[in-house]
This record gives sequence, structure tokens and C-alpha cells, in this order.
Amino acid sequence: AVVPGRQSNCALSVFRPLVQRFCPDKAATRIMMDFSIDGLIAAPFTPMKENGEVNLPMIDPYVDCLVSQGVLNTFVCGSTGEGASLSMAERKMVAERWVSAGKGKLDNVIVHVGGVSITDSQELARHAESIGASAIATLPTCVFRPNSGMQVAEQLQIIGASAPNLPLFYYHLPDMTKVNIMVEDLLDALDTVTVPTFRGCKYTDYNMMDFGRCLIHSDGKYSMFYGRDEQNLCALAMGAKGFVGSTYNYAGKIYNRMRAAFDKGDLETARKEQHMSQHFLWILIQHGMDIGLNKYVMTMTSGLEMGPPRPPMQRRSDEELAKIKAKLQACGFFEAVK
Repeated sequence: AVVPGRQSNCALSVFRPLVQRFCPDKAATRIMMDFSIDGLIAAPFTPMKENGEVNLPMIDPYVDCLVSQGVLNTFVCGSTGEGASLSMAERKMVAERWVSAGKGKLDNVIVHVGGVSITDSQELARHAESIGASAIATLPTCVFRPNSGMQVAEQLQIIGASAPNLPLFYYHLPDMTKVNIMVEDLLDALDTVTVPTFRGCKYTDYNMMDFGRCLIHSDGKYSMFYGRDEQNLCALAMGAKGFVGSTYNYAGKIYNRMRAAFDKGDLETARKEQHMSQHFLWILIQHGMDIGLNKYVMTMTSGLEMGPPRPPMQRRSDEELAKIKAKLQACGFFEAVK
């Protein structure tokens, strides 16, 4: 099936080692700047067993589930993937499994390497490069926080140098990190702070003015992936091409239909699909949407057991889950995701 808006980087992945061998500096730079994704990027949940251990074998059928929805890119070990709740060893194992399971099936596996410590991020970046990840992304440090675009750029410079052959993305998530910079200021700072691997940003915020200005910064030089699923259509109208989200794990068909309609100029249909997204998300938000609840929806729709979230996130009672399921049924959610 043709995926709406799909632009593959498979050729870049295949030829990257060969090109870098013969002309490493120029080739690496060109590959970084050519890296882009046009389409959906799922932020996968990390499957867990009932005892809280990571359930690595579940990632293999998970890949097939995404592909069946036309979702061919992943952003692993981010906030949806509970990266902050995993040990360094677990994060490496999860990244390895996504890269190996996705070979020949997924176009790109982006590995999130952000953490409390810059040195941990450097280690995870080196590991991501060693296993053949497509790119890396990082949150800012969020205990000792940077407070300006310049300080974020300096962190990116350190982390990027640890994986000199992988495109690097900044992960903007101010609701959780409390790093409330304008990303435009970060892009301005990169005129001074050299980060040769920097390619763009996963932008998970509601500031459409900042996002829009980033899209056109430096003549559209940077890839800006929008991260609020409920405002996907708004970002499309601004000119966004790539989208990272948690609900693409189980509702990818809704968003792909939206994109196909938008590309045809059929705004009425595109709005209808976005309204469905907003409808089911509002039900989840009313029940305190978190990773645990989102994992439950993934399990319900896919049949793949995602398991519980790690503390401090809590399991929901069977009674509450039954109410949520009934509301989703009533709004037509299960038909929409088929």
C-alpha cells in the first residue's frame, strides 16, 4: 500500500557506510542534511511483563502492527516509551530490538538518548550509532536545566559529537522538561554553536507561531516533526511533513486518511478525521491520560500485550477501563482504527 506523504530514507541507510568510507567528512554532512521523514513516526510503548520486566520479544509483532497501518518510522525510548523509567542497559536492549526487528520493514528507527546526565546521553548516542539506528534525538537535561537556546545548543554539540555519523534531533517537550525556550532561539544559536549533525526538532508543544517560524528558518533547512496528535491538521496547514505521536501506534489509519485527504485538498474529510482523533483523545484526557492508559488502548486495539507502566504511573481498575472502553465504542473509535 502507498503511505500518504511517505518519503523513505532507506537508500541513505544502505549507502551511508560505503560513502563515509571514501569521503567521510563531506559525505556525512550531506547525509545528515538529506535526512527527512514525510509521514507518521510512532513513539512506541515499551512492552512490559506483569512483573515489570521489559518484554523484548513483543517488539517483533509490534513492528508488523505498525506496518499494517502504514506507519513506517519509530521514535523509541522517548517519553511514551518510558525511557526515563528504564535502566541504561534496558534502553540499549530496547533500541537494539527495534533496529533488528525493523530491518527490511521500517524506514527509520530514531533512538532517543536524552537523560539526566550528559555522559549517559553520550553513551547512548555512541550505542545508537553502533547498532545502526537511523538518527538520534535528545531531551535537554531536566534536573539541572538549560535556560536558553544557546545552552541547549551547547548540550547538543556535546551529545552530537558522540555519534558523528547520525542525524541529531532536539526533543522539545516543555510540559515535562520545564525547559521553556523558543526553539527559534535554539536555531539562531546554531549559527554560533557548531553542531554539524543537527537536523531538526521533535516539537511537542502548542506554540504554533514558534513552530511555524522554525519551519521557515534558514530557508526551511531543518526538519520539524510535530508532536501533538490532536493538532496534526493544524501543523499540516503550517507546512509540516513529519509527525511523531503516541496514538499513531494504534490509530495510524486515521492520520494517514487525514493526510491523504489534505494532500487532495479535501479539507472536509481531513477535518472529519482530525475530529475523530480529538474525540477519542478527549475521552482519554478526561480519564487522566497517561502512559498506562495509552498502553491499555494499544493492547485493546492491537491484541498485543503492552503490560503495565512503571511507577509512579498506576494501573487502572477494571471498572474504570470498562467505562473507557464503552465510551470509545460509543464514539466510533474501534471502527475508525480498523
